[in-house]
Amino acid sequence: MDTISLCMITKDEEDFLSQCLDSVKTLVDEIVIVDTGSTDKTVDIAKSYKAKIYHHPWENDYSKHRNQSITYATGDWILIMDADEVIAERDRDKIKALLSSTNADGFLFTLRNYESTLNLANVTVNPDDYEEGRGYPGFIANDLIRLFRNDPDIYFTGKVHETVTGSFQQAKRALFNTGIPIHHYGKARKDRIRHKQELYLKLGEERLKDNPHDPVAYKGLADQYLDIGMPDLALEVSNRGMALFPEMVELRFNRGLSLDRLGRRKEAGEEYSWVLVRKPDHLGACHNLAQIYYSGQCYDEAASVLDKGIHNGIRHPAIFFLLGQVYFALGYWDKSLKSIEHVSEIQEDYPNINYYKAILFLKKNMPDAAISALEREIKTGGNLVAAYNLLGEVSLTFGDAQTAAQFFQKVLTINPDDPTAKAHLEKIKTRLNEETTTVHR
Repeated sequence: MDTISLCMITKDEEDFLSQCLDSVKTLVDEIVIVDTGSTDKTVDIAKSYKAKIYHHPWENDYSKHRNQSITYATGDWILIMDADEVIAERDRDKIKALLSSTNADGFLFTLRNYESTLNLANVTVNPDDYEEGRGYPGFIANDLIRLFRNDPDIYFTGKVHETVTGSFQQAKRALFNTGIPIHHYGKARKDRIRHKQELYLKLGEERLKDNPHDPVAYKGLADQYLDIGMPDLALEVSNRGMALFPEMVELRFNRGLSLDRLGRRKEAGEEYSWVLVRKPDHLGACHNLAQIYYSGQCYDEAASVLDKGIHNGIRHPAIFFLLGQVYFALGYWDKSLKSIEHVSEIQEDYPNINYYKAILFLKKNMPDAAISALEREIKTGGNLVAAYNLLGEVSLTFGDAQTAAQFFQKVLTINPDDPTAKAHLEKIKTRLNEETTTVHR
């Protein structure tokens, strides 16, 4: 049977490494690790798995260290993973079977980059089909070559976001898309995220400097500037890239995003519209263009954009939630509630979802349903301040000032400076004082 070498580069990965190696130890025949200067227990953990460890100082070039790792591999096949990734147990036999049954030189896997929020343009809602993804509402999917023949013609390029794709194309090697996910938890620690953002930014700048005619280099650097909150530089890079590649959809979207964050909404809307003409199911462009219309109180235009996106196959809670808000602004309570219900079907605990349901139920004169929705908002740990304030206001409509005061007091235990709760409590106090004075008279 063909043998597999796992090849990794590491630095201070003690929090994740064991989980990764446990997930593939029965799949691979050899573990090769290039460590670039760990000061924690990474090397000791690797040794416990009988890994072959090679020490190389970090040189600000991911491809260089990847290529170092694969030169040490002795297996017929090379599997590439990062320390904060795992492969599900149920997929290991599938991978082994592919090596003997498929005539390919490399295999694509779907990297699931798990996110803690769905409020991102390209997030896929987590279908909860893998235990490894439990607890994460969604992920950003990316197909990458992660398993390939041990062949000197296959190697990594790119200082950052390195891949073997270029060498595969140059050597005319055959690929097969497995559809098998690799589960990536890179955003589980915020300190790691910031460190990686800064490193990727530096390498992204170097990559563009070294490859001024690479469209991916322009998009990648614009992404990195946007990630760290520098839309002005993202716009500058996007403009430079578009001068060379005016038809690149994602680069055009980045330009729109940069303009949007700089407050230049009209220009941003033009870019989003351009993207939607060429890619009608582009989630980010659809949502952001509709948001611009919604913020400008152009509700019919916003509804039209969202309806077209849904018609073109977009199924994302943020789209239906925004559509619900648009219909609410137009006074279409039934349509608004229907859109909000669609959000619940996709993600039951979507932020503020039950609170908005409660508002709609009150508009439809359904106070009991509204109270139940607010209780769900509180039970799921949602927008507690808004939920308790609304429960207090509902209690006031029923003439129950005492219960209302209890709800407003709960708000102040969460946010002592909440103006809504303070104003209501002051009114209740004044009214009670007036009633007391009247009784004494």
